[in-house]
Amino acid sequence: MRWRAAGSAVGVLAAGTAAAGAFLVARVLRAERDAVRPVVLTPTPGQRTALVVFGAETLPTGPSRELASRLSHTVRLWHAGVADVVVASGGVDGELDEVAAMVTALRGAGLPPDAVLEGRPGGNTRQTLATMARMYTEEGLGPWIAVSTPYHARRIRDEAHRAGVEVVVSGPADSPETINRAVHRSRVMTEAVATLYYVLPTSLTSRLRTTTGTLRHSLPLLLAGRAGDITPGRAETGSP
Repeated sequence: MRWRAAGSAVGVLAAGTAAAGAFLVARVLRAERDAVRPVVLTPTPGQRTALVVFGAETLPTGPSRELASRLSHTVRLWHAGVADVVVASGGVDGELDEVAAMVTALRGAGLPPDAVLEGRPGGNTRQTLATMARMYTEEGLGPWIAVSTPYHARRIRDEAHRAGVEVVVSGPADSPETINRAVHRSRVMTEAVATLYYVLPTSLTSRLRTTTGTLRHSLPLLLAGRAGDITPGRAETGSP
């Protein structure tokens, strides 16, 4: 009887975990669909509407293909006249500065130099949202249009709510990671976990970093079957 009861309890726990996981994935996918729709934003009197592009991997030659996709989407939105300024937010990995690479690319795409600002610190989603909140208070920037890969939208929206930042998320529907089904699937699963991770207090999450790098770098690779690509001790870089 004891073994039967234990088996039933495990079954219930497994079913509950699966249901919770499915719910989180559904929330990520719903936000992702919203992020590829046309931007609708109501300007606030006395404020400057701002685009903020979240960083991603940067190579010695410049932005990675994924980051280049985000930047191209940002340029399209800028030329559509949806914002007054663009803020590049990212991190630093060794000698690679995501923000510097993004600013160079945006200005090279024809954006006015004085309309492209740096948003630091921005080594992860939480840091970027905190920087956005500070720039709203100090520089009158906002409401915000956050540009990232669409799978990232749920976490941005949740963290923006916690930070008290008004934000609409927009992203390219055809980014390299989005059109690659295996990578996209692993990213969605990772974001489902990350939405829970971001609910935890920072006093706890700061202890969850390991010698294999931060969770957000390692987990997508593990889910995609690329554990061998994890770089030990990799530095914190841009969002997500």
